[in-house]
Amino acid sequence: METQIMLLDVINPYVLFGMGIVLIALEAFIVSFILIWFGIGFLIAAIISYFYDYGDGIWQLGTVAIISLLLITILRKRAIEKFLKSEDEINDNYLDEKGVGEIKNSKVFYKGTYWEVEFADEEFELEENQKVEVLKTYKNSALIQKR
Repeated sequence: METQIMLLDVINPYVLFGMGIVLIALEAFIVSFILIWFGIGFLIAAIISYFYDYGDGIWQLGTVAIISLLLITILRKRAIEKFLKSEDEINDNYLDEKGVGEIKNSKVFYKGTYWEVEFADEEFELEENQKVEVLKTYKNSALIQKR
């Protein structure tokens, strides 16, 4: 039985360079920080192919794969931290804002939820349908004061 070895023609360096540019351009639309590293791998392999004659196209693609995987493992996390993280931390907790609540069934009805009552300054008599100022909400309680 005879073993066949599959050979791939050597890929023109300009074709490798073009594939690298296309992958880097696609990264601008996808923003996965994966394609850019394969694009850079193709660019580096194109430069190497320009100066060094590969005997087979498999070696060129192997070079692309090795360079790309090294770049992904080393630089992807840093690139994501640099480009995709927001500088400002946005704390948007709409329940933790001041507002007006209404006393119903000895609880404060505020933003669609019934809260246990905690008094800010002095305790006062709670009357049904009385409007109160809600200063803060946390866990299951609302800190209130007279309006």
